[in-house]
Parts: sequence; structure tokens; C-alpha cells
Amino acid sequence: MKKIAILTLAVALGSFFITSCGGNADKKATSEKQETVKQTTPEKKVEKTFVANIENGKKVYNKVCVACHMTGVAGAPALKDKERWTEIAQKDMKTLHEDAINGFTGKHGVMPPKGTCTDCSEQDLYDAVAYMLKTAGVTAKE
Repeated sequence: MKKIAILTLAVALGSFFITSCGGNADKKATSEKQETVKQTTPEKKVEKTFVANIENGKKVYNKVCVACHMTGVAGAPALKDKERWTEIAQKDMKTLHEDAINGFTGKHGVMPPKGTCTDCSEQDLYDAVAYMLKTAGVTAKE
């Protein structure tokens, strides 16, 4: 009976980490360096501006991205792998954000759309990408 309860708990926790997401970004500016990127969504042709909220990015990372990016599961760049993040940062922030939203297949593996976080907003994903780049010690091209 204990084994079934432990197995059920493990499956529930695993599901939580795979599908959960951080909250929407605060509107308040943080003391961290702010990055702004304007994007046009193809469907609506509306220009959006994203300003990185590093604190929200950390929350999103810890709830969702950590599953793959902590150790580099399935070819994901591990958070502390500066060499891989330096390579990734050769793309501009707009492209990295679009890859996080739409998914990406590269030479190391596959990034699923929204990193499997169906509840993450575009702002949440922008913040998470900015947080991972900052933590890895690299800056994306503008």
C-alpha cells in the first residue's frame, strides 16, 4: 500500500513540474537590467514590447524550465553551461523568445513549444529566457 502511495505522489509531482508555470510578470520595474524587444505577431500584426522581469523569470524557471535546463535533459543547455548559452546567445533575443514560444529543433535536441507550459504567457517565456541567459553569464544580441 505504501509503494502505491509513493508511486502516486511521485507521478503527481512529476506532472506538476512538467506542466506548471510561473505567474504573469509584475508590471513593476526590477533593479535588474531591463531588456526591451518589440515583436510583431503574424496573426494580429500587433507590435508587442517585452521588458525582462528577472524575478518572474526565476519563478518560471524554477517551476517549469528546471526540469530540462538544470542538468541538460534531452539536449537542453544546462543552466550553468556557459559555452552552450554563448552559442545560443548568438541569436537575438527576439528569435530566442520566438523559439521558446513556438519550439525549436537544433543540433542538440528539441525545445517543445512553450517548454510544455501551456499556461505560460509570452511575457513569462521572455522572462525565463532572460533569466537563463543572465544566470549563465551571457547576453543575447539585440
